[in-house]
Amino acid sequence: MMETLYRRQRRERLMETMGEGIAVIPTAPEVLRNGDSHYPYRFDSHFHYLTGYAEPEAVLVLRAGDQPRSILFCRDRNPEREVWDGFRYGPEAAGKTFGFDEAHSIERLDELMPDMLADQPKLYFAFGADPRWDARVTQWLDAVRDRARSRV
Repeated sequence: MMETLYRRQRRERLMETMGEGIAVIPTAPEVLRNGDSHYPYRFDSHFHYLTGYAEPEAVLVLRAGDQPRSILFCRDRNPEREVWDGFRYGPEAAGKTFGFDEAHSIERLDELMPDMLADQPKLYFAFGADPRWDARVTQWLDAVRDRARSRV
């Protein structure tokens, strides 16, 4: 319980420091050992410091400003996969357990991010850390630019 409170306070302090804008913080990817087996999962330390969430395929989005929001994107519950991979919180339980303002399926990330990025004065993201994430964020920004151009 206290850990959740501390992590919520850390997210709030970071959003205060940001002032305005949006931060996108993905966790570390799973690493494949061979064709059908992964190494034991090790989350990203920065991500875990802010969230306490230790599952792969997750992204923290922090929206700073007048109405700050902490948003988690994570894997859905899947009883069949849980037999092989272990327990998954799913968005609803993860949001409540770890104290997020919102939680969504990771499957909706590409759908929702352009709307979240629209009209934001700043984007906080570690470009250069992972080329796959760089490409994904660039796609979101391109979608925002395309929408802005179509309005003119």
